[in-house]
Amino acid sequence: MDKSSYKAVPYTADTNHDNEPWNYNSETRYCIVSTETGEILDDAQGYGYKTAQKAYAAFAYKHRDKSKDKERRKKRRHIEKWMKQNKNFVELMDYCSFEIAKGSMGKDDKFNAKYVRELLKEQGLEPDFTAAELLRVWNSTSH
Repeated sequence: MDKSSYKAVPYTADTNHDNEPWNYNSETRYCIVSTETGEILDDAQGYGYKTAQKAYAAFAYKHRDKSKDKERRKKRRHIEKWMKQNKNFVELMDYCSFEIAKGSMGKDDKFNAKYVRELLKEQGLEPDFTAAELLRVWNSTSH
């Protein structure tokens, strides 16, 4: 869906969960509205979103291209398999990241995609994915 076809609109939500006069609150919430028709497209099941950014993020997530999710999962499994086959390299990544975090390498060293790319090159490894993709999977696994 084209981003210009919808926008986050603020509204005032009244909350009084116990129907008690002293428990009355009013707060600004956001919903996503079609710019063409004015129809409410997403209002968090009637609760609204606390910020416009959260409304946009939720709407974008709900309307993402789900076919790409399958591709990402396939790529992730491929990288995880590579990591299992190259345990020595993963252990080297673990060691280097720990030493950099400890400060014993160099004060300007950062364990980032560039560093991983250099490690791969030093070890003579040429995987069919990027160092950034490897780092992302490595960061999200228990290693």
